[in-house]
Amino acid sequence: MRPELTETLSFLHALSKRAGVVPVLFGTAVLEILGIGDFHAADIDVIVDAEQARALASAAGVDPGGEGGNDKFRSTVHLHLAGAPLVIDVMAGMSIHAADGWVLYELRETVEIEADGRRFHAVSLADLNRFYRLAGRAKDRAKIAALDVLTA
Repeated sequence: MRPELTETLSFLHALSKRAGVVPVLFGTAVLEILGIGDFHAADIDVIVDAEQARALASAAGVDPGGEGGNDKFRSTVHLHLAGAPLVIDVMAGMSIHAADGWVLYELRETVEIEADGRRFHAVSLADLNRFYRLAGRAKDRAKIAALDVLTA
């Protein structure tokens, strides 16, 4: 695993323990940790509920702010946590702007994965594939193809 990812996961693990939160890893980081394809995470995406997001913000010493997002994604609480090589992007109550309008993205299944000798909760591959399909971004086509091979 890349040193940047290892250091960031270590930072997230320590921060989560201080906050008393069990975050769910999400996005490209999951693919990279599991060695699926040749993907490299630019950040670490984490899904939690709003209370957990505020606890992480408090443990990190940052203002939890409020709703955040863009024209494709929005969250009731959205944090960008610095302090590690990769930014940790924390989302609570995430919605995706899909073809039929805004859709609340809810995890159906989480799994445990190991990274750098630590156990983390992560989104299931089926849920991750569903997310990429809902998002409908061109940059996710290769991720969908890689997940389709594994979840078929």
